[in-house]
Amino acid sequence: MITTHLFGFFTAAGPDEVWAALTDGETGRHLRGVTLRSDWRPGSPVELIHEGVVAARGDVVVADPHRRLSFAIEGGHGPSTIVTWELRPAAGGTVVRLYVDEPGAEGDDGRDVEEAWLPTLAGLQGVLAAEVVDGHAAN
Repeated sequence: MITTHLFGFFTAAGPDEVWAALTDGETGRHLRGVTLRSDWRPGSPVELIHEGVVAARGDVVVADPHRRLSFAIEGGHGPSTIVTWELRPAAGGTVVRLYVDEPGAEGDDGRDVEEAWLPTLAGLQGVLAAEVVDGHAAN
């Protein structure tokens, strides 16, 4: 059974700044020390690196710059978790949505997923807010 968890927020940063924050190789600033490494082309590998060690691997599913980024994280012996970021320009900034499609047991209340991803969203919001304050205008 696959469960989809949806999270979202609004930022004054433009889609270009959000895309860069998601793909620029400094993702550890908002991914609690985990850096994503990829060339962000569909089918390309993704490595999740923590403290210099590859902690997980996956593949890019969709990379539509400034709009949609989706990648699968290998689930060991089971189905992969699919992480999808959607960016939508809005008046004064960008609406950011995060979908996490995760294999799970029936009756899973989603607390583990929230505990894993809500700090990530908060970190991303903080990084983007700092960029806007530092003079980057929203597109």
